[in-house]
Amino acid sequence: MEESLMALKQDTVSIRAAAKTHIVSYSADLTSPVFQNSTERAAKLATYYLPTISFFADGSINQLSDPSLYVPLISGPLDRLGGLPEVRGHRVEAVGENSAIIWLSLRVDGLEIVNVYFFRRMENGAEGFEGGIFDGEMWLSKQLAKE
Repeated sequence: MEESLMALKQDTVSIRAAAKTHIVSYSADLTSPVFQNSTERAAKLATYYLPTISFFADGSINQLSDPSLYVPLISGPLDRLGGLPEVRGHRVEAVGENSAIIWLSLRVDGLEIVNVYFFRRMENGAEGFEGGIFDGEMWLSKQLAKE
């Protein structure tokens, strides 16, 4: 009986490594000066997401299955920032063999925020963000609007 209550041991080394590689690359594109505007940057950042994502904003859960909508969703907060964020660090925690949670710490105009991303490896081998908590970006946008 005791053994049946124990959690199955999962090998999370691979998903943790994949998630770390993913967030490092994402961070580099997020802060890269090579993009001419937020739409170009958002188009690149959108490639890090899976075709269907769930995200949390303003206390509600939303799901999108149309990747063409990702660019406006990402570029909106980037436009309001008006500058490039500084990546302060990240933390990756594996949830299972095929999923991880990533915390990305950013600083923009002296404000520090943390975004949370859900990273998943799908059965077909695709990897990417399944969504995330965008409340940090929304909060930051509201703070910047007050200034």
